[in-house]
Amino acid sequence: AVVSTQSTGGYEWGRQNKDTSSTPQGYLPSHYEKVQMLLSDRFLGFFMVPAESSWNYNFMGVRHSSSMKYDLELATPKEYYHELHRPAHFLNFSSMENPDADFEDRFA
Repeated sequence: AVVSTQSTGGYEWGRQNKDTSSTPQGYLPSHYEKVQMLLSDRFLGFFMVPAESSWNYNFMGVRHSSSMKYDLELATPKEYYHELHRPAHFLNFSSMENPDADFEDRFA
């Protein structure tokens, strides 16, 4: 697998950059370089994930903001479709449940 890694120049530029727009001035392709990554069960790594909330905002509409503040912890990330990432989805199921409803038994 081929991945990108940050160059020394890219690190220095990022450390000094204050422009948070989508096209920051001074960003260059030389700030990263492509390297080969070995996929193996011999190498162990870690993930830094948000300590108290979901990392996946694809199911939450406009809740994500580039100015969000959060703490990180070392942990295994929750799966992409984990219920923590989509609480509104499961609230829809709970609102559909009606204990007084008369449902047809299709297996009778």
